[in-house]
Amino acid sequence: MPTEILIVGATGKQGGKALSNLLESPNASSNLSLRFLTRNPTSASAQKLVARGAKAVKGDLNDTSSLNSALEGVDRAFFVTDALAGEAKEVQQGKNFVNAAQKAGVKHLVFTSVCAADTATIVPHFRSKYEVEKHLQASGISHTILRPVAFMDNFPVASGITRFLGIGAFFAFTKGRPCAFIAVEDIGVFAGKALLSPEDPAFKNQIIDLAEGDYDLESTRRSIQKAQGYSPWLASYIPGFTRSILPHDFKMMFTYFEQSGYPAVNTAELKKIHPGLMSMEDYFRKG
Repeated sequence: MPTEILIVGATGKQGGKALSNLLESPNASSNLSLRFLTRNPTSASAQKLVARGAKAVKGDLNDTSSLNSALEGVDRAFFVTDALAGEAKEVQQGKNFVNAAQKAGVKHLVFTSVCAADTATIVPHFRSKYEVEKHLQASGISHTILRPVAFMDNFPVASGITRFLGIGAFFAFTKGRPCAFIAVEDIGVFAGKALLSPEDPAFKNQIIDLAEGDYDLESTRRSIQKAQGYSPWLASYIPGFTRSILPHDFKMMFTYFEQSGYPAVNTAELKKIHPGLMSMEDYFRKG
């Protein structure tokens, strides 16, 4: 019998890369049966995945009955919650999924949380992910918890006003302090590997911090220059008061970045698992 795997967020970059890794793995067609959760199985993005060999399953993290149905017969699953849903709702989404997985007898879950979820207590969407982590650990289900840092994908690859202001604003909001980054695609790579090898000691019941390196405004500029052959214009001054008008959740995130920032991550160990871990230069070149 093939191993049944469910992916949440397959039409996004994390889940999409995890699903791609599984579809492209050796003997995937005979050893794996892949399905993905979607609110709209007939959407163009869902149908593209169906054409590649995955099965679309209608469901929603806010709808317990749909999760019970989607997870029936599933051996392993990947899920990520919605940080924009609000703290309480995000926690409930995670608990809904874990509870449904427990009921269905799922053997291994991979969850994308956030680096410093347990220590950055001033940030609402860090706290919510930590609550989901604790619920997953208490469930007794074998698991892998991925804790990525800030996403390189927040920065547009193409030149223009959006990149000019976006990168400048990010580092203005950190008050110039460097921040750790990772490409979202690489999170999906780790998720896919954990789903393929859940018994590997590197993944079984592990919490894995994910980062490639620390960058500030100037090192980001140099990365773009190396990747794209020119030194880009980036906003070097954004009025300090602009951080105060951000939504509370993101204002507190940047306060955390300014005050302490993510803990150090052992990238050498990560590269043993995934040698192709992208640098900021790689991200801007590949994009």
